[in-house]
Amino acid sequence: MAVPIKKYRDRYMQKVCEKFLNFGQETLYEYEIIELMLFLIFKNRNIKSISKNLIKKFETIDRILNASKPDLMNVDGIEENEANAIKIINGVVKATLKSRIMKRNHLDCFEDVINYCKINMKNLISEELRVIFLNAMNEVIADEILQNGDIDSVNICPRTVVKRCLEVGAKGLILVHNHPSRDPTPSANDVYITGKIISALDVFEISLHDHIIIGGDRFISFKALDLLND
Repeated sequence: MAVPIKKYRDRYMQKVCEKFLNFGQETLYEYEIIELMLFLIFKNRNIKSISKNLIKKFETIDRILNASKPDLMNVDGIEENEANAIKIINGVVKATLKSRIMKRNHLDCFEDVINYCKINMKNLISEELRVIFLNAMNEVIADEILQNGDIDSVNICPRTVVKRCLEVGAKGLILVHNHPSRDPTPSANDVYITGKIISALDVFEISLHDHIIIGGDRFISFKALDLLND
C-alpha cells in the first residue's frame, strides 16, 4: 500500500527539521535548506518536486531568493502567494545582514560587510554603486545605492559621492560596486575613478576606507591590493 504524500512529507521533513535544529544549517545540503523553506510556505504539497523545479531554473538558493517575482511564478508549482513568501524571506535575510553592520566599526565587521554586499549584489544583471557611510569612529551610519548602470559599467561621479557624504555627515566611506561578469578584477577605469574620488574627498578631509568590487562569490579590495593611492 502506497504511503500518502502528506504522511511521507511530514516524516521526511521531520528528519530534516531535527537535523537543522540539532546540528545547524551547515549540516544540511542546499536542496534540504530549500525544502525546509518550502515546508514553511506550502501545506499539503509535494515540496520535493517544487524544490527540484526551483533548483533546475535557478541552481542555487541565493539565486532563488533574489529572483524576481515574475521569474518565480514561471516555475511550476509557484503561484503569487508562494512567490511573495519567498521575497519576504529574502527581505528578512537582507535586513538581518544589514543590522549586523549598522553602528559597528567597519574594521570589526568587514566579513559581515562583504556578506551583506554579496547577497545584495552578486546576482545583479547590471552594475550598481553602493556607498557605505562611516562616522568619525568608523561606525556604519548609512548604506545607500548611489548609482545604477548597465551590464558593464556604472557612472561613478566624484561630485555626487562627496555631496552625499556631506549631507549625511560622513567622515569616511566604503565604495562597493559589482561586475555582472562575475570577474571582480578592477578595470583601468575603476582604478582611475577611484583616484579621482579620493582627491575630491581629501578636500573635505573625508577618507575612502576601501573600494570593493563584487563578482559573483568573489570580491576584491582596493585596500588589500594597495590601490588607494591617488
